[in-house]
Amino acid sequence: MLAGVGLWILVLLVRLVDLQVLRKDEFTRRAARQQERTVDLAPRRGIIKDADGTYLAINARVESVFAIPSDVADPGREAELLASVLKHPAKELARKLESPDKEFIWVARRVSDTVAARVKALIAEKRLPGIRLVAESARRYPEGTLAAAALGYVGLDNQGLAGLEYRFDADVRGKPARVTLLRDAAQRPYASRAHEGGEAPSEGNEGASLTLTLRTAIQHAAERELAKVVVESHAKGASAVVLDPATGAILALASYPTFDPNRFGEVDADARRCRPLADSYEPGSTFKIVAAATALDSGTIALDDPIDCGGGTLTIGSNTIHEHGGKGWSVLTIGDILAHSSNIGIAHVAMTLGRASFYKSVRDFGFGQKTGVELEGEAAGLLQDKAGWSALTLPTMAFGQEIGVTVLQMARAYAAIANGGVLPAVHMVDSIQSSSTPERRIERPAPRRLLSEETARVMRVLLQRVVEMGTGKAAAIPGYTAAGKTGTAQKAVPGGGYSREKYVASFIGFTPADRPRVVIAVVVDEPKGRTYGGEVAAPVFSAIGAETLRILREPSAPVGTTRPSVLVADLAEGAAASALSARLHADDVVPASNRLERGSDAEDRVPDLSGRSAREAVRLLAARGLAAHVTGTGFVVSQEPPAGAPAERENACALVLAPARTIGDAP
Repeated sequence: MLAGVGLWILVLLVRLVDLQVLRKDEFTRRAARQQERTVDLAPRRGIIKDADGTYLAINARVESVFAIPSDVADPGREAELLASVLKHPAKELARKLESPDKEFIWVARRVSDTVAARVKALIAEKRLPGIRLVAESARRYPEGTLAAAALGYVGLDNQGLAGLEYRFDADVRGKPARVTLLRDAAQRPYASRAHEGGEAPSEGNEGASLTLTLRTAIQHAAERELAKVVVESHAKGASAVVLDPATGAILALASYPTFDPNRFGEVDADARRCRPLADSYEPGSTFKIVAAATALDSGTIALDDPIDCGGGTLTIGSNTIHEHGGKGWSVLTIGDILAHSSNIGIAHVAMTLGRASFYKSVRDFGFGQKTGVELEGEAAGLLQDKAGWSALTLPTMAFGQEIGVTVLQMARAYAAIANGGVLPAVHMVDSIQSSSTPERRIERPAPRRLLSEETARVMRVLLQRVVEMGTGKAAAIPGYTAAGKTGTAQKAVPGGGYSREKYVASFIGFTPADRPRVVIAVVVDEPKGRTYGGEVAAPVFSAIGAETLRILREPSAPVGTTRPSVLVADLAEGAAASALSARLHADDVVPASNRLERGSDAEDRVPDLSGRSAREAVRLLAARGLAAHVTGTGFVVSQEPPAGAPAERENACALVLAPARTIGDAP
């Protein structure tokens, strides 16, 4: 008996050694297969918020339905029960559940709370042993369509697919999470545990957060006005950029049509495109600032230099360039060229610069290259090397043809003028914050000086004239000064030439004109009916500008003083005289130089100013202690009081100016 018991104990010991020592790993793996099911979950992404702290992209806790095929007792029956709840075809669900070689399959990802509750009820009532639910993290965009093209969207596994979500996916994605479901001997689930980063709804594995320069309120205003103009003009689309010229921070980047990133699959790729930086277009007259600023800065032309506009035509070889709208001016100054948007005039300005100088300036303004904004899909535009230019390229590029630009590039170019001649580095992401690392700022190129401060100041004045007395009157903002340029560009057609029916209308400018706070670029693609930038895009600039200045709490000028009523300047020599010449639209122009004492009868009378330039007229009036109230541009065609009337000290003489070609014309 003792020998038998001892042998039995020895057998048990051998067996125990075999099970617990020699075959330990094998049985551990078998136990894990029987008792555990591991589910891989998408990582929890970091939040994205605007400059004011408004959440633009967040995470929500949702539940997903999965199955363990080996545990499914009756695939057909369970598929039928789930089909009505999940709105999936029963046959497709049955095929998934009939996969004994798979230990885990997703049945439905990120279902609504209502669907999750119904699935739980089915599991409890109908005893569906192979069906489970697990909590996951889902991306949500609480502002809906707001800034959708810039923010982008994520895929089913929370990977960034477009916009900022794609560009900063490595930072925002976070750590992957896994959840292990535990079952008892009867294969009933009784617990779960998280490891390798934690369960998805927790915050321990969250990715880095982004703080943007966008302002939600300004973005709302921009998108609202774009939607309005597209509907009213029956346009194909529209874009807008609102930029801080001092820092290069993008306050709004709007694109229409837009989409809801919560349901990005419901629209096509065209609606998801970020138009302000992805679309290249010929800018038309808004591009005239490049030639004008370069010529003024280099001294090639002066503000009061007469520029031959050829009566509205310019012939180069066998080709003749015509002025837009059939207009024709004989002689204009650079200020009048911008105010009236003369194509022939700016073409002559560019030709005085020459190919090399003009090409260098175009490159310096940032065209033909990406701006470097933190978004994928940015276009560099189209700029052919000067070696490949034809005889027509230089004059036509001066007024915005034979070059492709983006709206963001144009906004940055105007920001250089608004920023005192310094080209800022445009950006949309202010900082990246992570719980594990300090706040990180993104390195950006240093701002570059393009123009002298004086040239930039003069250009601001000239562009202010465009709004106050030129083609951009509809861009005026009540209570503020504004400056900018209109553009109406014919769209190029395949095979060469330009369409007579398809246009791009634009207005780009800044406000307030004398101390710019924001640059606003508005481009409307293929408007119907009214096609001019001054009619279509300029009112949008005004509406966005008024709302933006209100949001930024920019103080407005008192009623009646939107622009300076008196401009004091030294008419003797130099830049101040040029500045005065550039701002002859002011209500009253009072010279600061010492006025001559009246020592003769002639000096006691109002001089005859007919046919004189505005600058000469102001000089003569100044000599008699008179101010000037100027209307129009060009040369004096009428005056009040008339020539020879008594010159009453400190009174103003009203002058009406007109282009040279209209002087002497029959009424």
